[in-house]
Amino acid sequence: MDIIVYIAISALIITIWHFAFNTSPKDFGLMQMIGVFALGGGIGYAMNSIEVAVLFSIILSLIFI
Repeated sequence: MDIIVYIAISALIITIWHFAFNTSPKDFGLMQMIGVFALGGGIGYAMNSIEVAVLFSIILSLIFI
């Protein structure tokens, strides 16, 4: 899989999360969250696993946000 796929999946998860909680971008820290999910996607890409990418993205978002 390509890094673009990981980033696209991360952006999709963020979009779903944003609409599910119905928060405004200033309260949600949308750019920060997308950055954390892209970082998780990069880690998953380095480990060659989509599951690791999603897991690290969620863990990093819970730690840093």
